[in-house]
Amino acid sequence: MKVIGVGDNVVDMYLDQGKMYLGGNALNFSNFARELGVKSSFIGNFGTDEIANYAKRALNKLNIDISHSHTLNGENGRSRVALKNHDRVFIDSNNGGVLKQGLNMTSRDIDYINQFDIVHFNINGNANQYLTNIKGPTLIYDFSDLYEINDIKRIAQYIDIACFSVGSMSDQNISKMVKEINSFGIMDILITRGSYGAYFFHDSKRYIQKPVKVTVVDTMGAGDAFITSFVIKYKETDCIEESLKFAAEYASQQVQRHGSFNNPEKIPSKYNVI
Repeated sequence: MKVIGVGDNVVDMYLDQGKMYLGGNALNFSNFARELGVKSSFIGNFGTDEIANYAKRALNKLNIDISHSHTLNGENGRSRVALKNHDRVFIDSNNGGVLKQGLNMTSRDIDYINQFDIVHFNINGNANQYLTNIKGPTLIYDFSDLYEINDIKRIAQYIDIACFSVGSMSDQNISKMVKEINSFGIMDILITRGSYGAYFFHDSKRYIQKPVKVTVVDTMGAGDAFITSFVIKYKETDCIEESLKFAAEYASQQVQRHGSFNNPEKIPSKYNVI
């Protein structure tokens, strides 16, 4: 199996630690897949600043293929973060940096993506215009907690598994949301709920996964870890219950470390000033 993330890479700067870590929904997907022993690649935009140089150094060490990514003049995606009761809180960001210029994928890039088993798109990836070109891979789309129902409806026909983060949303409202999304033709829906666990809906049937109780260090990347491990195991086994359990255990490991990646570097001093 091989997988690819398409869209955002973000360098998360933890001001309380003075360290920066790689992140971003699509890049997290690629990295967590690599951790799980799956060959992974990433397509996105990198800037020309020192933050982009850090990102590329880290990815080269991790053996994540970024050969189809593009380097554009400007700032790499970045955010500044603090921890509050072990929960990551975003202070500010540059809203994706050079990703705002557009992903601008070529036909060669599309052909490359279509060789993979799973492709991950997301609401922050600025790549929706390419969904119609994806032919072959299982397409995962992460709407996070930033979705509007009309946005889902517009792209539903391209999505195999839709993912949402809903926090403490009531079961009644979740069921209502799922029913509406089903009406758009998406029958596989993964809903992560933080410390409340997760739901997976398959053909309207709900499967429940309770959280694994651990001492939380940092919640950064927990949802991405759950999504990645679930879809990989689901693709391998076609067993929902086994995949949910596997994902809960993997996500519980993620919240016991800082940041989404294990290759932090010191934050450049100019970003430490608020």
